[in-house]
Amino acid sequence: MIEKLVRKNIRKLMPYKVNIYDDVVKLDANENNDLAHGFNEEIAEALLDLKINEYPDSDCWALRRQLADKLSLLPEELIIGAGSDQIISMIINAFVDPGDNILTFSPTFSMYRIGTELVGGNTYEYELDSQFKLDYDGFIKKVEEDKWKIIFLTNPNNPTGGIIPRHEIIRILDIANAIVVVDEAYYEFYGETVIDLIRKYPNLIVLRTLSKAYALAGARVGYGAGSKELLDILYRVKPPYNVTNLSQVAAKICLENQDMMMESVKKIILEREAMEKELGSIEGIKVYESHANFLLCRIERAKDLYEYLLERGVLIRCFGDQGPLANCIRITIGIADENQLVLGIIKEFMGIK
Repeated sequence: MIEKLVRKNIRKLMPYKVNIYDDVVKLDANENNDLAHGFNEEIAEALLDLKINEYPDSDCWALRRQLADKLSLLPEELIIGAGSDQIISMIINAFVDPGDNILTFSPTFSMYRIGTELVGGNTYEYELDSQFKLDYDGFIKKVEEDKWKIIFLTNPNNPTGGIIPRHEIIRILDIANAIVVVDEAYYEFYGETVIDLIRKYPNLIVLRTLSKAYALAGARVGYGAGSKELLDILYRVKPPYNVTNLSQVAAKICLENQDMMMESVKKIILEREAMEKELGSIEGIKVYESHANFLLCRIERAKDLYEYLLERGVLIRCFGDQGPLANCIRITIGIADENQLVLGIIKEFMGIK
């Protein structure tokens, strides 16, 4: 009986499930293991002064002012969410009616499609080529069809690690009659941004997160930057008190320690480059160029390798044997010892002594 009451557009949706394993080296979710406990003492000390009985600052004014100073923006040009996922939902809820269309590419972050399906919209995914590169001219032609409410661009892209050059994003912004969302969740590992363009393009919103480089995934804090006109609309659909007191305090401490984060990012990039070289030298493994804190690899028997690693205490991401990511795995770049461990197990699996 209950199933008959469910909204038609979500009956076929599957819940987002995360497998939980104890005592594993966790390299499946693009977290920053280098800073796993980096800010804990300062956060714990700051929480002692917190009045947990009080509701949080609903619009995160203190956090927005702190971010605005770092980004050379106005607090009014920022919105804070419980992870950038929540801001993606706000954008979709604000602009997509049932039957409306959004444009993105594939493969990319699945929440754009899922969020759109939840409100009854349609998602068009422009396929990346065999090397997971975007055909910019072909994509531009799709943008010109002028039937889109939102265009989502992930830069760097998850799960491929690829990028869209700034000048290509500007080409899209120059012709788009839609909200253009540039998701820069992995910005710190890449260094190129379009956040400085939000005043020139009032339909642009740039998303960032503290979950990746800042190692704050457990607190769920993300932010969006856009024109005041655009953000005024998002604030209409933003849930009140959406970011907890605890998360706002943790975010404040992390942002105060930006130098520490940047040192960690440098180490991760060096580890990524070393891992890319080592894995790329193994016959039977195709490694794709990455500008994030992970590597996407294609390998026969990918699922068998996933199980082999898991049996030996290492968890990575496996994408199965169907679709454009068939036989692909994604390995988060961990600390040096973790990276050597996973590399050694892969070589063992491949029969390399």
